[in-house]
Amino acid sequence: MNKLILLGMISVIGLLGCQTNLTDRNSTDRNDLVLISKPLGSKQCSEIHADLLLQKLQQGLEQQHIKVFSAEIGTDQRVHIALCGADDGKIAIFKVKQDSVIQAEKMGYTQKSEN
Repeated sequence: MNKLILLGMISVIGLLGCQTNLTDRNSTDRNDLVLISKPLGSKQCSEIHADLLLQKLQQGLEQQHIKVFSAEIGTDQRVHIALCGADDGKIAIFKVKQDSVIQAEKMGYTQKSEN
């Protein structure tokens, strides 16, 4: 009987070590994150890859102390003429903290709705 109680106590103590703190002050609430976007400026038939432009824009945000939680390439959802040298409609989309939006807007970004 004592071995069973001891085993139960060890199990409970072991599981307590696996507990996560959901109110960690360093964590970021998902509701605190927003999407911002900016045209990549990439052109059709260009030798410059969109992912390199995305990295440069992300570095620019980080240099302004804006933490980027995710980065991806999207489209502006507009119809573009098929012509070498014309805009291809690709945009950079970044997930940042809500309190960074004003600073990002000063850099030419717009807040994007999540859809």
